[in-house]
Amino acid sequence: MRLFAIFIALLSLLHLSLGQPAHRHGGYRHRANRAFVQKRDRITMSDAAFPKGTELPEVVIYVDQYGNPIRTATETVVYMPMGTPAPKTSSLTNLPPPSSVPPQPDTAPPVVAPAPVLPPSPSPLSAEPAPEPSSKQQPGLATPAVTPASSPLSESVPQPDPYPTQPYTYPTQPDTYPTQPDTPLSGSGLHGVTYSPYKGDGNCKTEAEVDRDFSLFSKDYGVVRLYGVDCDQVSTVSKAAKKYGNKLLLGIFDINNVDSAVDTMATSLNYDWSMVDTVSVGNELVNNGAATTEQSLTALATARTCLRARGFQGPVVVVDTFVAVLAHPELCDQSDYCAVNVHPFFDPNTGAPDAGTFVNSMIQKIRGKLSDPSKRIVVTETGWPWQGEPNGAAIPGLDHQSVAISSIKGAFSSNAADVFLFTAFNDLWKKPEASTFMAEQFWGMGGRYSPSDE
Repeated sequence: MRLFAIFIALLSLLHLSLGQPAHRHGGYRHRANRAFVQKRDRITMSDAAFPKGTELPEVVIYVDQYGNPIRTATETVVYMPMGTPAPKTSSLTNLPPPSSVPPQPDTAPPVVAPAPVLPPSPSPLSAEPAPEPSSKQQPGLATPAVTPASSPLSESVPQPDPYPTQPYTYPTQPDTYPTQPDTPLSGSGLHGVTYSPYKGDGNCKTEAEVDRDFSLFSKDYGVVRLYGVDCDQVSTVSKAAKKYGNKLLLGIFDINNVDSAVDTMATSLNYDWSMVDTVSVGNELVNNGAATTEQSLTALATARTCLRARGFQGPVVVVDTFVAVLAHPELCDQSDYCAVNVHPFFDPNTGAPDAGTFVNSMIQKIRGKLSDPSKRIVVTETGWPWQGEPNGAAIPGLDHQSVAISSIKGAFSSNAADVFLFTAFNDLWKKPEASTFMAEQFWGMGGRYSPSDE
């Protein structure tokens, strides 16, 4: 009986590991995801309950010719008054001509069902962040009971090439570095947010486009997280961050080129690290099988040495999923603080109202594995998609996202700087995949698109 229980727990943990999104960032990864995907069309319905045209997100149930449900999806539905023909030009602001969903083979039209009833929720996010919830539900969570001896891998991936053994020669650098303040960062009372500098077609955003993005979201967040150094992003983003008063969490995505990444950071910043809060090494590499624990820790040590030589004295951390960290807590033990990605959406037993509870539960599990249980733990990615396919109790949607984000913020009400929301804008440069419930592109806060993608 005990062996059976352990098997079930291991299976649950593996499910969560596979569910963690393989967010692809950085040069060689993002080039493979350049297929542009158009925004989904709206569905037009007639309903006497609406005196004028009204646009709402709804859960649509697709059925076959016999009325049997096939699948569900969150779609934008335009309700028109009864007896009113669909106008050639919609009266709704910026709404394209109504169109029906592409016909399904041998199926009847979709049936629109109201979204599942949720607790009173804040208005869907727009330019403003979701307000804190007045209360949080705390139901029991189906979470892993044991930790496997090694990290579960979604597939067999070739290991990275060995690190170069020859010493790296740095370019000429200044004799002294700008003084880094010892005081807490100015945005320490705000949550962090992740940001990618890629357009929907896969090209790099210009300095002006990055500045425009920051003008829309920067005031709501303290630290902005980047993942790599390609696209000249350290230069363009640091200029915007300095203009709008943000700090940065810079990232070394390719752990086989740590030295050159650090050099790019230093030269892009003109050796002024004052706006850099942290530098991360890798992103979910152990969880995805792209690197071993030893390779990640070797890269961490190399990055710390290179960064200190270039004048950065702040925290240097490895970032991986909570599943990988539970299996290999040394990823946190050897980092300057514990940096972990936790996505409640990929637990089919967790609904939007319980997102914060799930994240907090995983933090407590991690704390029990650390050599120093009092060590700072920062959630470097968490959020909720506003479009995609349902994952059990986890349902995408604008209202669901708003509720989930409020729940997460509530869990970090006393330490807002210890959580990064994923992500500032929708990532149309990514590919939708069934393994991530066709939601990979639609995690932008409030369903927001970057102006460069509109």
